[in-house]
Amino acid sequence: MRQLNLFDLEFEQYQPKFQVMDTVKIILIDEQLDSETYHYRKFYEAHIIDKVGEVTNIHISTSGVITYEVDLYGAKYYLLEEELV
Repeated sequence: MRQLNLFDLEFEQYQPKFQVMDTVKIILIDEQLDSETYHYRKFYEAHIIDKVGEVTNIHISTSGVITYEVDLYGAKYYLLEEELV
């Protein structure tokens, strides 16, 4: 049995689901999770929905929001973890 400390819990909380060079499929986020992102992707970036790209960078904010930089046909898109499969 191992004793946990505060730093262990914080580190586990911000573990990214995907790694750099992973191939991911972009999906439309659920409107209830983030209405603004949902409508932006639906009306302005509908061409990237259901396309496959490659994770090129991962950014974790101090509040724990994980953003992925995804290369899709040479263009970079910054997507939330919930937008990727």
